[in-house]
Amino acid sequence: MIRALQTAIFPSATLAEFYRFALLLTGSSSAAESVMADTHAEVEAQLDQIRSEANRQAWLARRIRERCLKNNLENPVPIVPRLLRVETMAGAVPEVLGIEAYILAEHFHCMGEPGRSALALFYLDLFTPKEIGKLLNMDLEELGATLAEARAALQKSLRGATGQPS
Repeated sequence: MIRALQTAIFPSATLAEFYRFALLLTGSSSAAESVMADTHAEVEAQLDQIRSEANRQAWLARRIRERCLKNNLENPVPIVPRLLRVETMAGAVPEVLGIEAYILAEHFHCMGEPGRSALALFYLDLFTPKEIGKLLNMDLEELGATLAEARAALQKSLRGATGQPS
């Protein structure tokens, strides 16, 4: 699926980042793969409308976001963020491993919109802040406030999962 999109008009690095975007929005690898497959079918049908690289990436981001939000409404899954742990020695207190992509996606999935989309696009470095604002219909001031709130919510979620005080 991703290879077909790549050969059409998107470089593989771009598609990998958009898959991560879908994963962050849905919190589920199977949902993200489904969103990417559905978007692939639409790309093939509308290839002539997305010729320039800037238009292609903006179009792809909008369509993935729309599909992810629709998927989240149609398939609500209560997700409890968690961290992987590893025993250091027999009977020792477990150490928290680094947060893996799918676990981070679970934390993102628990966040509200449009903060989740704004933060995902910002951290994935797919677009400039001005382009993110345009994609999400926000001015730069509103985007800045949304990003600050989303960062705080993500930090709180991550601290809660590790047992650190908020």
